[in-house]
Amino acid sequence: MFYNILFAMLLSPAVQAAASYQEEYRGSYMPKTYNSWRGAQVIAPDTPYVAVAGLDKLYFIDTKYDNETAAHIKEQIQWATVPNPDEIFTFDFEKATAAVQNAATKEVVFEFDPPFARVFFARFLNRQNPTLQLPEHEEGGDWLVTYNVGNVFERAAEACSDHGCNSASDCKPHNCESCHHARVDNECEHPITNAVGACHKKHCVKAVDPERLPNESDAAYFARADALHWGADH
Repeated sequence: MFYNILFAMLLSPAVQAAASYQEEYRGSYMPKTYNSWRGAQVIAPDTPYVAVAGLDKLYFIDTKYDNETAAHIKEQIQWATVPNPDEIFTFDFEKATAAVQNAATKEVVFEFDPPFARVFFARFLNRQNPTLQLPEHEEGGDWLVTYNVGNVFERAAEACSDHGCNSASDCKPHNCESCHHARVDNECEHPITNAVGACHKKHCVKAVDPERLPNESDAAYFARADALHWGADH
C-alpha cells in the first residue's frame, strides 16, 4: 500500500490533478516558528495532513487519504527532515533501509518503513551502493511550500561532506544539520540555511544579499553582506 502512496506523493502536480489539500493552511497562511538548534524552524499545524519538511518547508498531504494513513506519512516525513542534535541516521546499504539511532546509546529510536527510506534517502543510498539504482526524485510540487522565516541562504548540496562526524552535534560547528554513517567514512550532510556552511570554497550557492537597513551607508551594507556570505573573518 505504501509504495502506491509514495508514488502518488511524488507525481508532478500536472499528473496528479485531483490532489486536494487543507486549504486553510495554504495561501496567506504563515506557520509559527521556534528557535531550534539549527535555527528558525517552522511548526506544522495540528493536522495529520501537513508535515514539517525542513527548516522553512511544510509538506501538504493529499486529503484523499484517511487520517491514520496521513498521520503515518507525516511521521515518516518529519523523522527524515527534522533531525535531533544527539541522534543519527543509520543505514543498511544492502537492504536499502534506514533508522534513527541515539548517537550515545546506539538505541534505535525510529525505523523508517523501507519504501519511504528508499525515496527519502535514494541519493545517499545510491552513492554508497550504486547497484541499488533507486529512482532519485526531485522535490515536490504544489504540495511542498517554502516560507520566509528570516533565512538568507538557500541550501548548498555539497557544502558539508568534507567534515567527518560521529553525531549531529559534531556537524553543528560546521553549520551542517546531520551526520550520515556510511560504510567507510561518516560525513556531515545538509548545510544549515543562513550559515557560512552554505558557502563552499569561497562560493555561495544561490546566496541572497540581506535587505538594506534604513540610512545604512554603502560601506556598512557591503561589510554586513560580506560577513553573511563569507563569515566575519573572511
